[in-house]
Formats: sequence, C-alpha cells, structure tokens
Amino acid sequence: MIVQSNKRARCLIPVKFLGEILSNPKVFISYSWDSEEHKSWVRELSERLIVNGVDARLDQWHVAPGQSLTQFMEEEATSSDYVIIICTPNYCQKSTSRSGGVGYEQQIISGQIAAGIERGKFIPIIKNGEFEPGDNCSIPPHFFGIYAIDMRDDENFDGNLETLLRTVYKEPLHQAPNLGAKPAFVSISLGDTNDFEELRLATLDLDGYQLLSGLAQHQRTPETFYMPPEQDRRSLVKGDVVKLPFEISVPEDEEFGDVSAERMWVIVTGKAGPYYTGELNNVPACSDEQEHLKVEDSVVFLPEHVIQIWEDET
Repeated sequence: MIVQSNKRARCLIPVKFLGEILSNPKVFISYSWDSEEHKSWVRELSERLIVNGVDARLDQWHVAPGQSLTQFMEEEATSSDYVIIICTPNYCQKSTSRSGGVGYEQQIISGQIAAGIERGKFIPIIKNGEFEPGDNCSIPPHFFGIYAIDMRDDENFDGNLETLLRTVYKEPLHQAPNLGAKPAFVSISLGDTNDFEELRLATLDLDGYQLLSGLAQHQRTPETFYMPPEQDRRSLVKGDVVKLPFEISVPEDEEFGDVSAERMWVIVTGKAGPYYTGELNNVPACSDEQEHLKVEDSVVFLPEHVIQIWEDET
C-alpha cells in the first residue's frame, strides 16, 4: 500500500504498491525555484516518497542558512541511487543556459553521464509545460528521448507516484514472461513428395483399407484412449516411427465380419501440405487373407491418425 499524505484531498486515494520493500533507495530531487507554490509541490512529492520508504534528499530540508547549496547538490547528485528531475519550462531554460543552481546541477549530471553513469539513474518528471521542443518545452535537450513521467495532472498524481515508486524500487507493474524454446518448425517437404495435390487418404472401396481417426476416438473416450500432443503429431520428421489404426478388407467371416482392425507401425518418409507419407513397417496380421496392404507399402496419413510415436529408450 502506498502511504498517503493528509495534506490534500488528492492524497487520500489509496493506491496499492506490489512488491516487498527490500531497501530504502536514496534519491536527490533536482528542481528550479519557480515559485513558492512550485516549491511546496516539490516538497509534498518528497514527503510522499519518504513515507513510502524512499530517502528523498531535498534542499528545503537538508540545507540550513550558511551552508553551501552547491556542495549539497554535488554530494547528493553523486551519492544518490537516482536523481529525480522536476521539469518545467523555467528548469529547462536554466539547465540549457547553465544558470543558477539548476545550471550547476546540470553540469554535475552531464559529467556523470559523460563518465558512463547509466541514464536510468536520472528520472525526468514533467510538472508543467510541454514535451516537444519549443518555447514552452520542459525537458532539457540531453533528456530528449528519455521516458519521462507526466505529472501535470494532479488527478492522476497517485497513479504517477506509483510509477515513480516502482521505478526506484525496481518493481515493474508488468513482468516479462520467461523466455520459451524455439518452435518446432516443419518444412513443406521432407522427402520427394512435392505434388501433394495427388495425395489422398486410402478408402476401403478403392484401396481395400482405410485409416481410423485416433483423434475422434480420443474425443469419445479421453480417459482411456491416449493421443500424443498435437504439436508432436504435427512436428514429425523423416525417419520418425508412428503407430496408425487401420481397417483392412478381408473375406467375410460369420464371427468377425469382413474388416480386420489393426494398429501398425509406419516410418515417416515425407510431408506435403497437411499430409504425411510413410512406409508400413509391420506385416499385417491378416496377410494370409488379403493382398491390399503389405509391409513396405506406402501409406498416406494425417496428424489425427497418429496414436503413438516411437521413442527410442536406448
């Protein structure tokens, strides 16, 4: 939970902050003394950071009369984990012209960037003015192209404060998923079968045998009829060995009818379009009763016919 201030009504809206606080990051607040109202806004922002565990370093608190402002700027800008830049047109003008305390801070920041300090240390916040270059631009040129938090609208103050807190605590709202594995790409042709328009599935009336859909049987009885995963069935390569369910025409028998149902192994030889081609690697049990299908015959099949994929355990 982001701790709220009780100074303004806008600060009474509870905003959840996800992520355990592991440390107290130190931030230096860089801003220009545009007006007393602006200084008050910067102070209230700093208070909100502090009550949420951030060690905010602000000249209004940490520099007493007689102490050196420039020394404070130099020490805090160098030692802090982050520098929060409150951007306004006046800040941009002073930063560009290197005038006043803002100009001195700018020299320090530019020196750190030139020395190789990561730009992520510097977080621009737009309090008023515009993002685009021009007379009313708030962003100094050296921060063009850097992701800035837009805090010009007080109604969105709490949401923008959460964004700032997540940044300094390195707790992004959205986490990238874990990197997955490379997909199993299937080439259009794995063998010499290129004219796939001529391929078709066998039928009992034309070929004396046909294949049964293992997928259909799996959907009928998913608890008892196993099917390999679809990705595996669609990712077969030449040389894979798969089991297919066949129905083969045989002379009619009073007890067993005129179809022999068998599950046999087929070696994958190629792929064309949606079809696989293979070579029968079994001797059909009904070989003595029919001549439609024999070992080493070519078989055309689809992923839905594959009910098992051979896995070499050696």
